[in-house]
Amino acid sequence: MEKSAPPLNMARQPVTAIGTANPACSSALCRDIEEGGVMDKLLWGDSGLRDAADNIILDAHQMIVTRMESLPMLRFYENGHAVALGAFEDKDFAVRTAYCRARSIPVIRRITGGGTAYLYPDQVAWSLTIQAQEFSMAQWLERLCMAVCNGLSSSGYENVYFHKPNDIYANNRKLGSVYVGMQDDVIVANGTLYRSLDISTMLRALRVPKEKLTVDGIHTAGLHFTTLQNQSAADLVNLKESLARFMAQMCNLETLVHTPWIDSVSHSPRGGHEQFPEPDHGRTYSGFLATSGGVLHGSITLDDELRISSAKIGGNVYVRPHHLFKKIQSVWYGASESEISQRMESLLYDLRWEMSGFSPGHVIKLFHRLFERNRIAQQLAITASAANSFMVHDPDGDMDAMEIAAQAEAVLVPYCAKPAWCKWRHKDGCSRCGKCDVGDIYDLAGRQGLKVTTVKNFEHLEQTLKTLKLQDTRCYIGMCCNNFYIKHEDAFRAAGIPALLLDIAGANCYDLLQEQAAYSGKFIAESAIDLEVAAKVIHIAHQSNACH
Repeated sequence: MEKSAPPLNMARQPVTAIGTANPACSSALCRDIEEGGVMDKLLWGDSGLRDAADNIILDAHQMIVTRMESLPMLRFYENGHAVALGAFEDKDFAVRTAYCRARSIPVIRRITGGGTAYLYPDQVAWSLTIQAQEFSMAQWLERLCMAVCNGLSSSGYENVYFHKPNDIYANNRKLGSVYVGMQDDVIVANGTLYRSLDISTMLRALRVPKEKLTVDGIHTAGLHFTTLQNQSAADLVNLKESLARFMAQMCNLETLVHTPWIDSVSHSPRGGHEQFPEPDHGRTYSGFLATSGGVLHGSITLDDELRISSAKIGGNVYVRPHHLFKKIQSVWYGASESEISQRMESLLYDLRWEMSGFSPGHVIKLFHRLFERNRIAQQLAITASAANSFMVHDPDGDMDAMEIAAQAEAVLVPYCAKPAWCKWRHKDGCSRCGKCDVGDIYDLAGRQGLKVTTVKNFEHLEQTLKTLKLQDTRCYIGMCCNNFYIKHEDAFRAAGIPALLLDIAGANCYDLLQEQAAYSGKFIAESAIDLEVAAKVIHIAHQSNACH
């Protein structure tokens, strides 16, 4: 009797926004399938080891066959080494491009949404395409993850379960992941299961992993993952057939048809790798917003009348239709800030759409933040690039950057902005010797009645935020890199205090692969504070506090 997977993890799922529209081939592969009804069958096979970019081409080909011939298809394969971005993800926030360049690791983009994955040959990878049914993206993820869990359990794996939103666990360790997307009413899903681990490369290639980059940190990270048991080639074939069988059941298909996979890539142009253009330093405003469905990233360029001349939206998220973000970008062309909500509403009224775990309100909020950057640049007489360094942390969502700055009662600076030679680098305090920007911050804020704290490590940050909360601090000004904020956004949120954070520049620990040293307060390189911008923000806080 086949084993079944344990019950679903029933943790509360983030709210998914779904909109409904208002009142709608012949291939080489198909010719190799025996004639007869195949509508109720899942065609599956194995295309072997290929370059990861070529597998993206095969995914696209597979989707065309499914759409034109109504053929559900499942392909197993292996990838060459690559970093695979989610369909909508911002590579600048997700990938350590210098590391990938130096080691010739290509960066490609999947058709499916979600976060970035590190691919390598010793993984069981698969792609499923099927005509869309009446399920949300979150439901597809849940159903597919459960199918994988059932297939693994039927093959003898114990304590296998689905960890929302898209991970497969066995014995409380991560065994793989599933990602979904939709194009032209065809669902495409990608998944991987680990046969071996390459944790060291994964942590170095991806920009914001939770684990730490030290020998101990990599070892600890390895304890969070597990692999398929050592299996013979025959065992792997049986596992793949088990996975295919349960995916067929999940898709309400009665039987399987196993077929050799046609080599449709060998003479095709190679898949394009992601390019890394130089950033635009003109009047372009960029930023991000953390949501339950993932981190949204956006940018806008404004013309002389403060209308959008170009816009970009991305994130490690799931949306449909596949070109939803591009459609939003298009309808926002030429829009003023006051027009973006109405244009978004008109667009979505005529679409069947979904944003998994977030809503149109989050997208609009992000772009209001981008317009706000222009006002910040004008008010403080700073460049667009400097305005882009502002990160607004507002738990209640009703304050803008200047309101938070005006009500700030404290300033937090990172120890890594102090000189490496300074005896105060790893201490909370400053001699105000005048030889560094942090000393100037202490001097300026101190003269204007604001308490300054040097954050010595992550635990000290948590303690400091708790103290500020106990003191009923209205708001505070902080300085950290955007990687740190994204990684530890939950700690800032737990404090429940509005904050205006200024992104620090220079040699931060994330770019130098020294997160663990920074976490424990032992990072030796120096980051840089934009003293001119910080001074202007502190001056706003002083003006407000002087009135109380």
